[in-house]
Amino acid sequence: MAEKSIFGTLADGTKIDLYKITNKNGAYVTLQTLGAGIQSLYMPDRNGKLSDVVLGFDNPQDYTNPDLGYQGLVVGRWANRIRDAKFTFNGKQYTTPMNQGQWTLHSGGRFSFTAWEVDEEGDDFVTFKRFSPDGEDGFGGNFTMWVKYTLTDDNVLRVEYTVLSDEDTVANPTNHAYFNLSGNPDETVEGHYLQINADYFTETDDDQLTTGELGELKGTMMDFSSLHKIGDKIDEPFRAIIDGIGYDNNYCLRSKDFTLQQAAILEHRESGRKMEVYTDLPGIQLYCGGWLSKDYTAGKENGAVKYRRGAALETQFYPDSLHHADCFPVKFVKAGEPFKTVTEFRFFAE
Repeated sequence: MAEKSIFGTLADGTKIDLYKITNKNGAYVTLQTLGAGIQSLYMPDRNGKLSDVVLGFDNPQDYTNPDLGYQGLVVGRWANRIRDAKFTFNGKQYTTPMNQGQWTLHSGGRFSFTAWEVDEEGDDFVTFKRFSPDGEDGFGGNFTMWVKYTLTDDNVLRVEYTVLSDEDTVANPTNHAYFNLSGNPDETVEGHYLQINADYFTETDDDQLTTGELGELKGTMMDFSSLHKIGDKIDEPFRAIIDGIGYDNNYCLRSKDFTLQQAAILEHRESGRKMEVYTDLPGIQLYCGGWLSKDYTAGKENGAVKYRRGAALETQFYPDSLHHADCFPVKFVKAGEPFKTVTEFRFFAE
């Protein structure tokens, strides 16, 4: 069974537990009941040295501060943005929390910032569960989400999401881990090499809300169709990039048929660590922590959570697909039918 320990308590006294899964190689992941989140993930370099490759905190209360970036937490019911904090689904209008500008970000954060229950566990997996009643945060349906994490002996962290609702509704779950494969508390992610298997991105307006149009990546500073350093072009001006922030954009993956595909590759060449991201969803959000302060000090041994320290690769339906279901690839939840999606983070040392 997973190794259980107490992480700490939230401001309201809620106790947060940790569950540690270790594989035969000694690599391990520590998962927390808060937001069904990844608290640490230790993977070997080319010499077998283990280092924590996700950002986060030693204190569970830091995870509940939305300004610190949803570190490693599950996002639901609907990840990313919803324009005007409302949408129409099956002829009915729903109003969601307006927690960012004039829109909804990550559904207001409730799934991320509350404790989940542990539904099942084994030697190599833990399954978390959260029930969301009809109308919570404006969404329809009595809605249950399960998130199962499995750590294989091949150093794959598999994340399986299952949703069940008593009425037709919407779901777009993701995990918001920020990866820094160096294990070095002083390194930003700008020196990492990245590839994203996409030819198009979702065009956005001045508020970074999708317009329904797709833009071509080829030849632009957003093009990661071949491996190159994240920092090579991150500060180049471009219509979809906010000056000084850098990448915070959705990439349209090449396959739209909802089967597992390689979405991205992240490499840290000095350590030899490489991560491949696989998903059955059609989009992936690249975010390099450009909205985080350069002065934050909260974090763990592998460094503070601050500006450009990690790269989030959030597998997802395209942002605000609720307003563009006619032109974006999206699937919805059918009453009484399990809705499933899977993402894998595959680690190698080269």
